[in-house]
Amino acid sequence: MGRTSSHPISVRLIVALTFFALFPNIATAQNKIRFAYSSVGPMAAGVWMAKEAKIFDKYGIQADVVFISSGPVVVQALLGGDLQGASAASNAAIAAMMNGAPIIGFGAAANKPYHRVFVQPEINRVEELRGKSMGVTRFGSITDNLTRLFLRKSGLENSVTVRQMGGTLEVAAAFQNKQIAAAVTSELRVLPPSQPKMLVRLVDLGVPYSMNMLMVSKDYLKRSPDAVERVLRAYAEGVAYIHHNKEQASKIISKYARLPEGAGTGEFYRDATTYLDRVPRTDPEAVQTIVEFMGKKGPPPENFYDNSMVDKLAREGFFESLYKGR
Repeated sequence: MGRTSSHPISVRLIVALTFFALFPNIATAQNKIRFAYSSVGPMAAGVWMAKEAKIFDKYGIQADVVFISSGPVVVQALLGGDLQGASAASNAAIAAMMNGAPIIGFGAAANKPYHRVFVQPEINRVEELRGKSMGVTRFGSITDNLTRLFLRKSGLENSVTVRQMGGTLEVAAAFQNKQIAAAVTSELRVLPPSQPKMLVRLVDLGVPYSMNMLMVSKDYLKRSPDAVERVLRAYAEGVAYIHHNKEQASKIISKYARLPEGAGTGEFYRDATTYLDRVPRTDPEAVQTIVEFMGKKGPPPENFYDNSMVDKLAREGFFESLYKGR
């Protein structure tokens, strides 16, 4: 009797193991995660695609994707367990880590700045900003960091007033009402007759700068490394989706960025395909720029991120496979 009753169990076990080996995404089950993005701009586009094109689902991740406009709030939510992951401004994450926050970057959206310097139409040269005001969302924000970086590189660090406006809409309103002469941002949505002029592309300054990090708490990474790796895979495939599915990607951009379909998403789409890194590996120099900008003698840049998962997937040929034959 003992031998007879054990045999079916063994068969079922073999069948189960074979099934799980053939279908690893099912074997790992659905991980429920809450994943935040901190800006409605091209840096978030990979996350949007992974959600809307059901790429998270493909990798066994049941993702609740939410928008949180403040980097420090994202960090607090990660530490409190309200979030399991996020794509947020690198400068906010690094500032928190320098103050002891146990979070870590496991991927990067972009390692070069894609923002631009927009000015009032009568301004034709950088030097003409001397004695004028530039608007940023909040002090310490990525727009503030990049504005001060631009002023430093241009020799105008103490010659231009930097004003905190509150948010992107407030910056646009201040520009439209001519309360500020310029702003560093990805785009400036104003109404006629206001006519912002793009004066400088920050990428042309040649300064590496980590825009957004994919981040988790160190505790979550320790407890669920497999889930974090699958989030990384889904994100990278989301970025590839933008390149391979322009029409559908533009519709998703329109939905999340609240832009009119068609021409309204054109520049946004171009920025996403131009600046989002196909291999989301954090560049040490791009992190070092932020550390140095903060004016603190911080630890080595490698303390703020872990590239091991990205490197593992690269060795496996995963990122290359996303674009092969395209």
